[in-house]
Amino acid sequence: MKKVLNIYEMKDGEVKGVEVDGFPVLLIKYKGRIYAYEDRCSHQDMPISENYEVEGERITCMWHGAEFDIFSGKNLSMPAPSPIKKLNVYVDSNGDVFVEI
Repeated sequence: MKKVLNIYEMKDGEVKGVEVDGFPVLLIKYKGRIYAYEDRCSHQDMPISENYEVEGERITCMWHGAEFDIFSGKNLSMPAPSPIKKLNVYVDSNGDVFVEI
């Protein structure tokens, strides 16, 4: 697992794209928790963190309108043919966020 940031560096509802060993990671802070996914829309591999909208428990890739569930990465609408890859996240007692690729 690699440290990516501290949980207090993100506001609730914020989305951030980071790289871990060259792998694109999408971070979403929602209701005080961090969720991590591969930062590629399953439709055309576009980076979601560069063009998105969060509404309720959905994140929309604004490149082509595909919607995903914040908690699971499940695809909720076309044109996304499949979920986005969910990554394991660990937050330690200091608030440091670690992601497993």
